[in-house]
Amino acid sequence: MPIQSTNPITVDGNVYPYFLVNLAISPLVKPTDIGASVAMRLTPYRVLEDGSSVSLADNSIPITYLDVFDSGDTDAINAAATIMGALQTFINEKNI
Repeated sequence: MPIQSTNPITVDGNVYPYFLVNLAISPLVKPTDIGASVAMRLTPYRVLEDGSSVSLADNSIPITYLDVFDSGDTDAINAAATIMGALQTFINEKNI
């Protein structure tokens, strides 16, 4: 399932409508609760006619939150909660 950009870039007349996603979510243990640090890199790519792809590492977008839950960024908080919920479902289904 490709992750689509809402604002694709064009380089040399070629549109790069998708992102490769590198994502890390790590627990952040604090004295009163547990947060989550998030680091993500979105790398634009496009699919060629032969089915292969080309990516633009130099145009990657880095996104970092020391503690996403304290960031005040509702979109980031909701995304992290959705991902963590999906991971919990996976763990439950695999009986881990």
